[in-house]
Amino acid sequence: MPDRILITGATGKLGRELIHILLERGQDVRAATRFPSAARQLFGSAPDIVELDYDATETWDAAVQWVDRIFLMPPPFDPRAFDRLVPFLDWAVASGVGKVVLLSAMGIEALPDLALRKLEIHLERLGIGSTCLRPNLYHQNFTAGFVRDSIRNRGLFEMCAGTGKVSFVDVRDVARVAARALTTADLDGRVCTLTGAAALDFADAAASLSHTIGRTITYRAVAPARMREILRAARWPEAQIEVAIGLFQSVERGQREPVHPDLPHWLGQPPVPFQDFARQYAAAWQ
Repeated sequence: MPDRILITGATGKLGRELIHILLERGQDVRAATRFPSAARQLFGSAPDIVELDYDATETWDAAVQWVDRIFLMPPPFDPRAFDRLVPFLDWAVASGVGKVVLLSAMGIEALPDLALRKLEIHLERLGIGSTCLRPNLYHQNFTAGFVRDSIRNRGLFEMCAGTGKVSFVDVRDVARVAARALTTADLDGRVCTLTGAAALDFADAAASLSHTIGRTITYRAVAPARMREILRAARWPEAQIEVAIGLFQSVERGQREPVHPDLPHWLGQPPVPFQDFARQYAAAWQ
């Protein structure tokens, strides 16, 4: 009988792709989310769906019961991720979970005070099978939220990233690596930085989108103050806004430009190029 795998963040971009991959491979999957009704609309009755809220301990038992492995996805841009997730993680390990694959972020090793890096260190010290995945920014960030809406409605998007380059990675590739980490011992004890095969700046990305959808899309570099206005208008919490601005400024400093070999090594194939992504998701911007 296959191990039961708990996927947190089940309704997010990565969680959805990962669940589909695991189900196709016959794995026993439990989908955990704060929004079970949304998960049922996405997946139907195929995976076991449970409510999980890191801040609500009464949801933990049903999530981890009979679970062997966990894909642990911290809430995006959450400065309190360490304080919120460590109690749940410790509870899960005490309940018998033997392997955790943690979604972290590229370059986090250079930021020891950030919650994600502290969470990585805590996981390493638990003495169980573990893998840390550190992806770069996703291609699919262009297909959601304020970026997608601005492209659709205004033909432009704004970032406080200057002319910095990013080795964007496709969320589907990250999901494939996560599936391997969860279902084999190949990546146990490893830290994997996951990037695309080439770096491009946001103006390059805008040009690629323009070519794909047949109308001009423009990238506008803005100051952090303008970025705060955009994110506040999108109703982002203030604490998350500051984390996001720090991320965009790391792009401007060149910290998101390096290309790493981990993804093609573990997938046995090249990463999805940005141009292919844009063509496959063209309907998102129409």
